[in-house]
Amino acid sequence: TVPVNGSFTRLSRKPLVEWHSFATIPAPTAEKGRKPGYSLIVSNAGDWTKNAIREPPTHIWTRGVPTCGVMRIATLFNRIVIIGTGSGIGPLLGHIQNASCPTRLIWSTKNPEQTFGEELCRTIRDKVPGSVIHDTRVSGRPDLVKMGYNMAKGFGAEAVIIIANEKITKKVVYGLETRGVPAYGAIFDS
Repeated sequence: TVPVNGSFTRLSRKPLVEWHSFATIPAPTAEKGRKPGYSLIVSNAGDWTKNAIREPPTHIWTRGVPTCGVMRIATLFNRIVIIGTGSGIGPLLGHIQNASCPTRLIWSTKNPEQTFGEELCRTIRDKVPGSVIHDTRVSGRPDLVKMGYNMAKGFGAEAVIIIANEKITKKVVYGLETRGVPAYGAIFDS
């Protein structure tokens, strides 16, 4: 299937035991010998993903069809700022490649070109003018609340959407909302 922007899918190597969610990156047209569908980014972040990278599976199960996640709300706004950390760029890529509205991006990650590839970084810069790709290896961890606030105000954004870990997401959402900027992130109660 070709999912809508902002969707995620559930994958498993052992469908009776565990399921893991990953954001989809829609690929609506066939290219480079690939059928229309979607791809996803799997980072070396937990036991399941580390094992999948170290010992790639010969087959994998998907549960149902892709389901809408937090990035689906991007379609509700006329101008947005999106913030991602590390592999949080994955859920943002569908919107980056086919934005529903004018967008600005802050992406904070270690060694972006080396980790994710020069082509991805070039695509981001081409598709989202004014992107900030912050290399934490070179510049340390940024103040995402301050950066997000300044970018949202300067760009005239109606909202900020963040994809990061629970601690950073809650800090940024709270920090922006207390400053009068609507901000949205994933819910971590499942």
